[in-house]
Amino acid sequence: MKSIYLVNPISGRGHLDAYVRLYSRALIELGYEVVLVSETDGGASAYLERNCPGSQDKFGFSSFEQAQRWNPAPNRSERAGKSAAQRARLVWQDEGMRGLATRCVRIPRRIFRSYVPLSIQNNIARIRRAIVRRALSSRIMRAFNFPIDPDAGRILFQPLLRHVHQVVTMPGRPAPALVLFLYLDLMAERSQNTAALDRDAWPWTGILFHPRKAADRQAPHEGYFDSSNARGAIFLVPPAIDRYAAALPRQHFVLAPDVADLELPDAPTEMAHEIRRRAGDRTIVLQIGSIMAHKGIPTLLDVINAADPKRFFFALIGEVYWETFAEQEPRVRLAFERTPENVFAHNGYTQSEREYNSLIKTCDVVYAVYQSFNSSSNSLTKASGLGRPILVAANTLMGERVLASGIGAVAQEGDAAGILAALNQIADRPLESFSFARYKDDHSLESLKLVLAEAIPRWLVDQATANKHSLPNGD
Repeated sequence: MKSIYLVNPISGRGHLDAYVRLYSRALIELGYEVVLVSETDGGASAYLERNCPGSQDKFGFSSFEQAQRWNPAPNRSERAGKSAAQRARLVWQDEGMRGLATRCVRIPRRIFRSYVPLSIQNNIARIRRAIVRRALSSRIMRAFNFPIDPDAGRILFQPLLRHVHQVVTMPGRPAPALVLFLYLDLMAERSQNTAALDRDAWPWTGILFHPRKAADRQAPHEGYFDSSNARGAIFLVPPAIDRYAAALPRQHFVLAPDVADLELPDAPTEMAHEIRRRAGDRTIVLQIGSIMAHKGIPTLLDVINAADPKRFFFALIGEVYWETFAEQEPRVRLAFERTPENVFAHNGYTQSEREYNSLIKTCDVVYAVYQSFNSSSNSLTKASGLGRPILVAANTLMGERVLASGIGAVAQEGDAAGILAALNQIADRPLESFSFARYKDDHSLESLKLVLAEAIPRWLVDQATANKHSLPNGD
């Protein structure tokens, strides 16, 4: 049985953990053994126990902390026994200037760990992880491009692969036949940071949610695809497939369904009960997920102000990233602090994916009229899978899919009057007039398994000649 290592660089971010659960299940049901390397298992163990009987022997999880604490056999590291200058050169090759700077702070860090009580260290570590997760959630971090270090703000491959190395040395852990990175969007791209991908014979692939060339055909492809061990990637946006295949003909790129975890709790959650109680017989419009500027929140506030409070009840639920709103921040803060009678606002993530789904099931319309967003979103899969119509922005990939499948309606982004008119139209339509089943099937776990069943053998095949990675063709 071949082993596939799933590497999730930023666990604790809602739908990314859902991908851990769903891809683990899909791979196990296809006959592979899965080893997850991540900060947490994202609820995968419990999910598989509920939904994939007999998977316990085919799923393993090792946290970053466990990997760090594991003490592999001596002298296994390629840096062992080398001089300080030789070790510094290897660090520079793998991690660049930031790697060298990191090593410079290790001495005071070791002193800190030696003399500060463990309980205080753990508290500081929790605060640090929370700050890092918040920073990584900001789109600003994706745009960082300092002249001295274009990878500033990005996640390095080398520490993640070091964790994989340490996990492989644990008893009972096989070497990976394939490494699958569950989130490539924030990974480092410079050759000094991606060199670690070529130090082993492990082929690798990953999910790239926002491929650069999908938005601009002339844009250069992401630097990590120049790795000799790169086998391709999983995309969710159709235009990316042909463009990357043309630029990197020896790799295999696939279009995967935008799957979603649709599990519901045994009973509606307390928050869902409260929203339904306050709404009464009014139409509930739900904005759920991270509350950021690109989600169209300022326009939604205009819609709320203009809507008939006797007909519509609005629920805004999710962690608010205030810094993304710029000059609109005071207005958004006021909206959360002084909610009118027909608004329920909750600043914070839901406790679980099942609670998230319970809230969608409680509402009548899912609001997703995003600003300048032309990528895929599993909010469509959530809405169709849970039988709720969705309102999205026109002239976008989401809009095209909604119109083609008949699972909701579209409106122009930024047009509060048009959005309100569309909400009135949806509210007037009977639920059975929407065609949820087709979209749900197209983006189901079974559809994902069909894609992976075709792709994985191509990624695993011996590519001795293909490993001599060709240079990009004119991009």
